[in-house]
Amino acid sequence: MQARARMSEDAGNAPRSRVGGAWVTGIAAGALAVAALVTAVWMRGEARRGPTVIQPSVEAPVGADPLANLPETDRQRLTRPELDRPATFKRMFMGKPEALCTELTGLGVPMSDWRPDPLVPGAWYCASDLVAIGAPGADGRSSSLFVNLRGLDKAVLGSVRIKLNGDNPRSASLARAALLRVLEAVGARYGWPLPAALRQAVERGHPLRLVEHGVDIKVLPEDPRLIDDAANVRRLNVILDFPTVDLLAPAELFAPFAWKPDRRQRGPRPQVAPFAVPSPEAPVTEAE
Repeated sequence: MQARARMSEDAGNAPRSRVGGAWVTGIAAGALAVAALVTAVWMRGEARRGPTVIQPSVEAPVGADPLANLPETDRQRLTRPELDRPATFKRMFMGKPEALCTELTGLGVPMSDWRPDPLVPGAWYCASDLVAIGAPGADGRSSSLFVNLRGLDKAVLGSVRIKLNGDNPRSASLARAALLRVLEAVGARYGWPLPAALRQAVERGHPLRLVEHGVDIKVLPEDPRLIDDAANVRRLNVILDFPTVDLLAPAELFAPFAWKPDRRQRGPRPQVAPFAVPSPEAPVTEAE
């Protein structure tokens, strides 16, 4: 009897389960259909409106001047278009001046030793006597050459000065050749071939002012009328002034960090005594 009751109860519940499952399935299908319809409508509207264009944002107004609190002199220095310290490439004579003096002696222009200048404290120089070039003329006068090397320091050559006196026009060409040999010796130790303009000015006796890689070159002919020379007598002065090293940003500009008030009066660092190793005889005590 109990088995029959259970079978009849299960048979009564079966239709209810089928009806509930069909109802849930219908709701899910309807929801999907509505979602598909909404998506289709939205996509059609987007297609009609076209692509979305992003408008550029309006620039923010310019803020306060960041240099407003600086002194006027500093503002002008920071905003002026010119360079604060313009720099150019320069050639420096790195050879030993005394070696150049010895080499010129070997070229036929006897030079003195590289020695302190008695007239300029700290300066050094070597110089030749008035060296006759070629045979004297009918009046007994000879062409000659004078060379002078100077520097503001023992290890630095600052200038080369050469004086050519063409008192005998027939040997003046020999004096010019000797002058060029001196310049070539300077250029060889300087690592610098002579500029063509300098060679032409010496050969032709023409004036020249040229600055090349910081070297100031001057060729200065003398006017024969000023010293009552004959018209065919030529006197020539050749001057080479080598540049000095001018550091664009020496260390003094960055120390003692003037923009930081707490570092303006920095004193010397305290001296720390070296660590003393106790000897075996000395008693070792521990700090409390």
